[in-house]
Amino acid sequence: MKQLIIFIIISQSLIFASSERFLVEININQIEELNLLNHLDIHYDHKRSAKQVHAFVNEEIFNDIKLIGIEINKIENKALTYFNELNNETRNSDNPLRSYNNYTEMTAILQNIAIEYPEITQLISIGQSVQGRELWVMNISDNPGINEIEPEFKYVANMHGDEVVGRELSLNLIEWLCENYSTDPRATHLVNNVDIFIMPSMNPDGFEMGSRYNANGVDLNRDFPDQFDDPNNSTLGRQPETIALMEWTWEHNFILSANMHGGALVANYPFDGPYSGNYSASPDDELFIELATTYSNNHSEMYQSNSFSNGITNGSQWYAIFGGMQDWNYIWEKDFDITLEQSEDKWPNSSELPQFWEDNKESLLTYIEQIFKGVYGVVSDENGNPLHAEIIINGIDHNIFTDTENGDYYRLLTAGNYDITIQSFGFETQTFNLDIQNSGTELNVQLVQDQSLVNAEIEDFESGGFNSYNWIFSGNSNWEIDESIVFEGGFSAKSGNIGHNQHTTLSIEYEVIEDSEIRFYRKVSCENVGASTGNYYDYLKFEINGIEQNKWAGEHDWGLINFPVMTGMNNFSWTYIKDSGVVGGEDRAWIDFVIFPIHENLLIGDLNSDGELNIVDIVLLVNYTLSNPIPSEELVQIGDINDDNVLNILDIVLLVNTILDV
Repeated sequence: MKQLIIFIIISQSLIFASSERFLVEININQIEELNLLNHLDIHYDHKRSAKQVHAFVNEEIFNDIKLIGIEINKIENKALTYFNELNNETRNSDNPLRSYNNYTEMTAILQNIAIEYPEITQLISIGQSVQGRELWVMNISDNPGINEIEPEFKYVANMHGDEVVGRELSLNLIEWLCENYSTDPRATHLVNNVDIFIMPSMNPDGFEMGSRYNANGVDLNRDFPDQFDDPNNSTLGRQPETIALMEWTWEHNFILSANMHGGALVANYPFDGPYSGNYSASPDDELFIELATTYSNNHSEMYQSNSFSNGITNGSQWYAIFGGMQDWNYIWEKDFDITLEQSEDKWPNSSELPQFWEDNKESLLTYIEQIFKGVYGVVSDENGNPLHAEIIINGIDHNIFTDTENGDYYRLLTAGNYDITIQSFGFETQTFNLDIQNSGTELNVQLVQDQSLVNAEIEDFESGGFNSYNWIFSGNSNWEIDESIVFEGGFSAKSGNIGHNQHTTLSIEYEVIEDSEIRFYRKVSCENVGASTGNYYDYLKFEINGIEQNKWAGEHDWGLINFPVMTGMNNFSWTYIKDSGVVGGEDRAWIDFVIFPIHENLLIGDLNSDGELNIVDIVLLVNYTLSNPIPSEELVQIGDINDDNVLNILDIVLLVNTILDV
């Protein structure tokens, strides 16, 4: 029995040893060669030249790379070497790690600042690390802890435990903002007008070990949902530090952020995948270039880098990673996030820290100030109540939302002319054309109730079934009623549970008396291949009379979809289709609140859709004639009594005469 126990212990030790990672140099002819290694769990480091890439691998991966025929060599981990030297030299001294602040010192610094500046700071822990250390965040604001009508900003540092310059810069920045508040105009303006959150260490365990990884041996910057590799915005199976940051982020409406790293000198922007060496542009590529360049250009050395043009790089063009935080922030949280590589050495000599602060101070401050770019304002109803609204920029496929509590929004944009659409459920959509200035443009909007919904034919599935209309099921499984994922109310329709090479269809025959449109809300969570390549594998498609109108793959939150419909009998169908392979996300699609086209004759002039003509209709017609607010096409049709395709004084006179029966 004793021999068996010894064998088990030795076996477990060998397994752990074989999984422990070490630093290597991979020699390549061109960066695209790294795509040959995508199937291996390689953690690329930031050191890369035209011919070499540094990475962290274990023995198994090391041998697999050699078998592929790519040259690979073990090299010294200088950050770990310096950490061990520094740790040994200062052990049992009253100044551990010299100018670097360990967890105990960092905690004391943050607590003392919170005590000294209680009116502008709030120190919170968003969770605990694997080993039980608090994940500290300092909120700096003129009203800390209160969700004001102002943008929220965050810096996150030290997610790789051995990349330590950002950790110290974060503490410097916290001290500078607090010490200079009310005396320095710049510090005062930032604290009064931005809700600032600074997290000095996302990986305190890794720092204490001198390791890139957390205490479970996981690279936290490979642990987030990924649009190409793991398109499921869930905390399931992730590390405690990742879960804490995700859940904290969900409680806020962060507009702009950056995460601080080391090992290179460059500002890196999305996307980080899918292929190394290939530029992977996000919908806001122009803006991200401007944001990254702003940081680089205000740095004492970064912009003049010999390794990167203007000191910036697209993540995928540099080298691809999966599960990175910056892409997750942008894709799922609508937060514009970039990665700051702030030092060539991950763990430079402690004597160099004052110079790093001088090099980065202006960049750190100027980057926060970029939060005022673009268009911003408050969306409310006619009574001034805040609305949860969607902000759409024509030509940029990346919508954001207002803060649900205050109705304020901040859509970062480069200077230029834009068509901006604002929509909210139950209200009429409004579109504006704006010239956005570098300093930002304010646009406050009051939305009016959508009168077209008052007597509209709507399927909201609130009957708890499919019995309100003559729905038709076909395919390999019937659509279902869902009570957990809904757009509004308590129910939605969910695609049937199907396997590979199967489909599930929900359809309806519907007669339309005149040209109109169909509107509905849809949500999709599945394999995302078609979202980036156009070659769709798993997806939801919508058809009218057998003609595909659009299809969606990947992760799409609830969004309003509309298509024109011709007079006559029409067949509307929603089909979820699966191919023969990969499963992604929830592997389902949903629809809710289907607004059918015009089904019966409208009462011309009945603008409030109450079935009669009265003084309310006159007031509405006057307002719509004055374009206050701008009427929808359907409202123009209802109010156009003289049938000249415009609303004018003649329509008002005719409506008054009709009501008075003149």
